[in-house]
Amino acid sequence: MEDWMEKVRAGIQKQSFARLLGLQVEEAEEGRVVISCRKRPDLLQQTDLLHGGVTGALCEAAAGYAALTVLPEGQSVIGVEYKINLLRAITEEKAVAVARVLKRGQQLVVVEVEAFNAGSDKIAAKMIFTGVPTQG
Repeated sequence: MEDWMEKVRAGIQKQSFARLLGLQVEEAEEGRVVISCRKRPDLLQQTDLLHGGVTGALCEAAAGYAALTVLPEGQSVIGVEYKINLLRAITEEKAVAVARVLKRGQQLVVVEVEAFNAGSDKIAAKMIFTGVPTQG
C-alpha cells in the first residue's frame, strides 16, 4: 500500500509555486487527492475574495497529484489542458479542492476537480484537467 499523503506532501515541498500558495494536503489515496489553500491578503483580488488564479492553481495542483497516484513509480505528469468554471466566490478562510481521476489511458490522464469553500457542499469551481505522463 502506497503512502500517498507523504508522496503528495513531498511533491508540494519540492514545488516552489505550491509552497508560495501555501497548499496543504488534506487527503490522498489512489485516484483521489484533496488539497487546500488558506486565504491570505496577498492571494486576494481587489474585493477581498480569493483570486480566481489561485483557485485555478489549487485545482490544477490537486488534479496533477491525483493523476500521479495512478501512474507507475518514476513517472510524472505534465498538464496539457484544463477548463475551469468559477461558479462561486471563495469567501471562507480556506478553499478545498477535491480531485478524482476519471480515466487513465496510455497517453492521457483525465481528472475532474471540484473546489469548495471549507465547510460547504456547494461547488465553487469545477475543472476538467488533462495530463500527459512523463518520465521523472
